[in-house]
Amino acid sequence: MKRAFRRLNCCRTGSFSDKVGIACWGTPGSRRDMSQQPTVIRVFDRFSGEAWDALYDEHAPAVDTWKFIQRKLRVEELLATEKPGRLLDAGCGTGVMAPVFLKRGWEFVGVDVAPKMIDYARQRFAGQPTTQFHAGTLEALKFPASSFDAVMAMGLLEYLNDEELRSAVREMARLLKPGGVLVVSAIQPNSLDSVLRRWLALPTRLLKPLYMKLRGKQFDLDTLVHRAFAVRELERLMSEAGCVREDHAYYNVLPVPFPLDKALPKLAAAASRWAEPKQRDHFHWAATAYMLKARKQG
Repeated sequence: MKRAFRRLNCCRTGSFSDKVGIACWGTPGSRRDMSQQPTVIRVFDRFSGEAWDALYDEHAPAVDTWKFIQRKLRVEELLATEKPGRLLDAGCGTGVMAPVFLKRGWEFVGVDVAPKMIDYARQRFAGQPTTQFHAGTLEALKFPASSFDAVMAMGLLEYLNDEELRSAVREMARLLKPGGVLVVSAIQPNSLDSVLRRWLALPTRLLKPLYMKLRGKQFDLDTLVHRAFAVRELERLMSEAGCVREDHAYYNVLPVPFPLDKALPKLAAAASRWAEPKQRDHFHWAATAYMLKARKQG
C-alpha cells in the first residue's frame, strides 16, 4: 500500500508554485496568485439547497454524482476509528457531511464562504443542538486555538491561490487540539483523466456549451479553476503546520477516462463501480483525486 501511494508523488523539483499546478479544466489565463473567492461564492450560492444535496445522495447515484458520493464515503472511512469529539468542516456547503457524524456522536461545526449554502444548512439542521454553521473564511471567524478534535476540508483546497492555501492549512492546524486529525482532499495532477483533460482543454471549452445543452444540465463547477496538488507538496505543507500524514485514500476512480466517460456514461459508471474498491493499490493511477489524513503533533 505504501509503495502504491509513493507512486502518486510527483513534481519533486522546482518552487512550490511550480509544483502546484492548475488542473485540467478552468478559465483561460488563470494565475495561481489570483483569488477566486468572489466567483466561488457566486457559483456555490447559485447551486445551494436541494440541488447540492442531491449530488451526495447514495440512494440515487448517477454518473455526474459518483465522485461526490465517493469523496463522502472515503472521508467517513478515514475518520471511522476516531473517538467522537468536536469536528470542523471547512467548506461544508449545505452540511452534507453532518448527518453521519452526528449519528456517530460528533459535535459538528460547518464553515463556508457561500452565505446561501450556510443559510440552507442552518434551516436544515435547525433544532440540532450539536451543530453550528458559520459564513466566512476560517481566518476571519477567529476560532480559539485547539478548538477541534478533527478538521476536514473536502473540495476546498483546489479553489485557493498560493497565499490562501498556506493560510488555510496553517489555520486548520492551529484549530486542532494536539493529537487531533486533519483530513483534506485534492485533485491528482497526473491521473489518466487529468492528463487527457489537459490535452483536450481547448476543444473541451469549445464543445462544453453544446454538451450542457444536449444533456439539459445547469449545474457546472467547471467555470472555476480547479488546481491539482502533488502529494509530496501537500504533505509538506501539512507537516510544516505540525500535522504528520498517517493515512490516505483515493476516490473517483475512472478506468474509462474523459472524454469517453461523457460519450459512454453507463460503461464509465460500471467500470468505476468495479474499480473503486481497488483504489488503494491497483487503480490509484485512474483516481482523479486523493485524501490525506494527518495527525497534529504535540
